[in-house]
Amino acid sequence: MTRSKFGAWVIPVLFLLLAIVPFVANAIGEPFYVTFFARVLVYALAASALNVVLGFAGLVSFGHALFIGLGCYAVGILGFYDVTSGWAQLGVCVLVCAAVALVIGSVCLRTSGIGFIMITLAFAQMFYFLMVSMTTFGGMTA
Repeated sequence: MTRSKFGAWVIPVLFLLLAIVPFVANAIGEPFYVTFFARVLVYALAASALNVVLGFAGLVSFGHALFIGLGCYAVGILGFYDVTSGWAQLGVCVLVCAAVALVIGSVCLRTSGIGFIMITLAFAQMFYFLMVSMTTFGGMTA
């Protein structure tokens, strides 16, 4: 079997199996599997983002996980204020990440080499300390 024929049916079957996980987990009374596969998909998304940045663009970034954390915090803060609509959370998450990416990208993409690596690390650390210092949402004070 050639590789193209193999991928032609394996990918749709894999997506179908992932799509029925919540229904099967609900039927057998095991919500653990929904949480487990949600985490698997989040990590797969992070790995895919790193593959695009490093593999296709050739840019070594130490700050690509900033946007996953930013999206998590956007959803978490909305949940803290009782915004429970998944569509509203998704919209805010995309808008916040896009706005931050526009600002950070306009600075980072002007550099190259070790400068690009260090500026992405610097932005990631700035946002890390910003989020950790938010005492309202469980951060620590100095």
